[in-house]
Order: sequence, then C-alpha cells, then structure tokens
Amino acid sequence: MLQKMSLSEQEQAKRLLCIAISRQATRVISHLSVARVSFSESQLKDGIKGKIVGKDGRNAKSFEEKAGVDLLLNEEADSVMISSFDAFRREVARVALEMLVRDGRIQPARIEDCLVQAKTQVDQEVRESGVKAALSLGIEGLHPAILRILGTLKFRHSFGQNQLEHAVETAGLCGSLAAELGFDVSIARRAGLLHDLGKGLDQTHDGGHAAAGAEFAKRYGENSEVVQAIAAHHEEVAPDSWLDHLVIAADALSGARPGARNGSTQAGLDRAESLEKIALEVPGVQQAYAVQAGREIRVFVDSTKILDTDVERVAKDIADRIQLEVRFPGQIQVTVLRELRTTATATSTRGLSKK
Repeated sequence: MLQKMSLSEQEQAKRLLCIAISRQATRVISHLSVARVSFSESQLKDGIKGKIVGKDGRNAKSFEEKAGVDLLLNEEADSVMISSFDAFRREVARVALEMLVRDGRIQPARIEDCLVQAKTQVDQEVRESGVKAALSLGIEGLHPAILRILGTLKFRHSFGQNQLEHAVETAGLCGSLAAELGFDVSIARRAGLLHDLGKGLDQTHDGGHAAAGAEFAKRYGENSEVVQAIAAHHEEVAPDSWLDHLVIAADALSGARPGARNGSTQAGLDRAESLEKIALEVPGVQQAYAVQAGREIRVFVDSTKILDTDVERVAKDIADRIQLEVRFPGQIQVTVLRELRTTATATSTRGLSKK
C-alpha cells in the first residue's frame, strides 16, 4: 500500500499513524488459563481440601462437571488451582469455590447453588465493565444488551491480547485518526469500541464474529454506519466509507503493534472452542465443556431425549466428528454424562385438627 503512494503521501500517512499510536498507552495483559483460590491457616487445619474433595472425590467431581473446569488440588499446599480455557467460566468457578470455602458446607446441592449465585455476580461485573469502557471514551446511549456483551470481552483473549482492552484501544486509535483527518470523532470511537462485539456472543449466533456482531448491534438499535463498520472490519463485507477504513486501520494497529499479542495459547483456545461447538451440534446435547487443556470434552445430555442405551452412540458420534473436523496431537477423550432428576414434595399434616 505504502509503495503506491508518493513520498509526501507516505510521510503524511506515517505521521497520522504515529500520532494516533502515541496517544494510546493501554496495558496489554497476557492470557492465563488458571485461577487460584488460597486458604488461610485455620481453613487448612480444618481440612478444607478434604471437604472440597469429598467422600470418594464426590464433591470435586460434582464441581468439575457442573462448572466445566478442572480442579488442580495438589499443585500447591495452601491453595487450589482452577483450570479452564474459558475465562468467564473460570471466573464463575473461582467465585463459587470461594463462596463454598467461606460457608464450609460443601456438597453437590450446595455446589450447584453457589455456581448459580456466582454466575449472577460475575454477570453484574461484566455489565459494569461494559459501562466503564463506554464511559472512559465518552460514549453514551448504548443499549444495556450491547454493554453486557461488550463487558464479556473482559474474559476473552486473542493471541494473548485481552479483547476488552483491545476494543478500548481500537476506539482510541480510531478517534485519534478521525480527529487528525477532520471526521466525526464520536462515531469513530463508537465503531472502534464495538467492532469485535461478535467475539462476546455465544455459539448460537451464526456466522463469523464480524457478521454476528453487526447483526446484534443492528437488533439493538445501533447507528447504521457503526453496524456497517462492524461488518466490514475484516473486509468480509466490502468497506465503503471513511469509518469502515479507519476501523480496519485501528484494529490492525492495536493487534499488530509490538508486544500486543502472542500465539502461545491461541491454538489451544481454538481447539477448545471447536470441540464444544461440535458437541453442541449433536441432538440431545445440553452442555459441553472442553477441559484438560483440550484433551477431554465433557458432554451433558438431556435425559428426556437421550436414553442410557444411546449414551455410547452419542459419545462415538462426537468422537468421530472431532476426528474428521479437528486437527490435534495425541487423543481427545469424550465423556458423556446423563443425569435423571426427580422431585417430589412432602407436605406436613402435623398439628392439623381432625374433624
């Protein structure tokens, strides 16, 4: 691109990019796949690790299955490590385990209650993160649904780069470029902030993240220019405005600058997402979690649709699809779990007078 420009145009382009970059100084964090829950001396003396494990490992197994994570109990003497490629899921598990440790009552039913409470708490933190990101850029009027999805980017990484920080940085770069060129700074920042919105959506949204993010933004009343810029930022849709091109440039600058990204964990993240997506496409599957650094996929099926006699078939179907569609070293274990729950209500008749 630069080779086709005259010398003066090249100098002007470089000057604009340098100005935009120099105005941004955000910290980029690297991706971690482990969270730690530490214990006090009194908790350790009280046998907290034994309580977490439970009789015959029942509690630890229940926690891992319901949270979709791995518990590493023997890594450190005074703590438990929680391992998962999904940072949102890992944070929910961390909060839930801390609740259980404080309460002291650790059993399967209590584990499930704490996971529900933890998810509600983390959801609230996610919304607050979205609001804070928008306010830091002076962006107003975003729909609450958009702010929540924006906040989930706090738990997403690409090549080690935190996606919420990347969104804020891209917005700043886009605004700086717009200011230098005499364009609308506010709409440039807005489009930059929302360009990767699709990365925060779950797997029920079809298409790549650019198309999914644009469709989501449009559904919740976002400006048509911003929607177009989101859709075009990877040029899957042809860019046709100054805003489209500035978002593309700002996105590339944020991702490609020295120190922004590393590729050490991306292959594992991509594989984990692929495994979960394949499993969820099988009829009757309710939940799927890739664990053990992507070496195992745990699948929960609907007991009203999948019988005990069908479980082996479901596991083989998923394993066959993984073998065809995913490139991986070694082996991947497929574990299918079918749980039947029945609830009955007992009503007390004591104290009622007889007629």
